[in-house]
Amino acid sequence: MKPTVSPTATTKYKGVVQQQNGHWGAQIYADHKRIWLGTFKSAAEAAAAYDSASIKLRSFDANSHRNFPWSEITIHEPDFQKSHTTEAVLNMIRESSYQQKFSDYLIVRSQMVAIANINIVGSKQRRGGGEESTKCFSCTELFHKELTPSDVGKLNRLVIPKKHAVKHLPFISERDEGETGGAVEDVEVVFYDRAMRQWKFRYCYWKSSQSFVFTRGWNGFVKEKNLKEKDVIVFYTCDVPSNFKTLEGQSNKFLMIDVDYFTDKGSVEPKEVNEMVHNVSEREMKTENFFGTKVEEETKSEVSKGGFMLFGVRIQ
Repeated sequence: MKPTVSPTATTKYKGVVQQQNGHWGAQIYADHKRIWLGTFKSAAEAAAAYDSASIKLRSFDANSHRNFPWSEITIHEPDFQKSHTTEAVLNMIRESSYQQKFSDYLIVRSQMVAIANINIVGSKQRRGGGEESTKCFSCTELFHKELTPSDVGKLNRLVIPKKHAVKHLPFISERDEGETGGAVEDVEVVFYDRAMRQWKFRYCYWKSSQSFVFTRGWNGFVKEKNLKEKDVIVFYTCDVPSNFKTLEGQSNKFLMIDVDYFTDKGSVEPKEVNEMVHNVSEREMKTENFFGTKVEEETKSEVSKGGFMLFGVRIQ
């Protein structure tokens, strides 16, 4: 049974209704159905719940269905939700466990970002005394490619050299002729960048040009990373240390994609590559404390400053 909603209730937020008991309800429409998201102490909290649900239910146009602009924290919600079904996300919102689980995800992610300094096998960073750090990923380069004009142009595709495609990427048959002479089959490949942001690419074989290519997803990567001709894309396979905290069901191996940007002086790695982390344990502790404090603040209603705290960011 849904809570009673005041017929005269008005709110400036999408999907938020005031209840007769003074609390605020959140609801969203999807597939011509009304989906109840729960009851909240403030209109702003209900509005934030609506925003979280819209990511999953309206991913095709989530930006136009938000109450609050994206922040440096909430921008990670889509990646968090990718590992959960729609029903699971909605249940988390209704059960008021969404914020805590998202916070747990951010903690693990922050740990991974802190140690995502590429540690090529054979040149691992050593701590004082010569002991190898067990908190660093062991990453091995698979292959790299210098980008051509067509790789970053209007064709919206990256050509993978055949010798690397058949050795390092999922098997795709070159023999079956497609009905239109185009791609005969495709698979989705998942990579993470240095900030541990997930990137998904459609990988297929184009019979017409006899080439292995990344198509869907590649154009977004080009724009986000501001890629140009002669920049170098590097692909790695990475192992997560056995003593490293991971989320339930998370693999201890993953693929990484990185960029060496070209300059007049030649190819150069991004600035953060050289910012090595020497004490990840201390960084983890600070991260845990930070998010633990912020989660306690999230459920507070509007304060004198005219806003509320959501995942550590003040929403006005």
